[in-house]
Amino acid sequence: MLVAALVLTGFVVSQAMAQDGAKPGKKRGAGLRGEVVKVEDKALTIKDKAGKETVVTTDEKTVVMVDRKEAKLADVKPGMRVMITPATGVATKIVAHTPKAKPEAKPEEPAPAEKPAE
Repeated sequence: MLVAALVLTGFVVSQAMAQDGAKPGKKRGAGLRGEVVKVEDKALTIKDKAGKETVVTTDEKTVVMVDRKEAKLADVKPGMRVMITPATGVATKIVAHTPKAKPEAKPEEPAPAEKPAE
């Protein structure tokens, strides 16, 4: 009887996760991701992939990391990519990184001049 209850419980949980689209051990929607648009005294404005801007508030307990080093909110600059947790309310953690520079396209070299036929 106990085994049947455990099997049934496992089945119900796995079905709920499958319907939710979540994978075991992974939290979906745990934070915000985007590009920094503006940094103010205790707030930061980010833009997500869809172009929606969100103002995120911080307090003295907010942990800020920039390029894997502990930092202050003032160290976060527009154009940086960020991950903020939680998705709502006052941010508890902000992880920012400087985007990698895209390599410049090399100008095309002119084709070698053809030799006239002899």
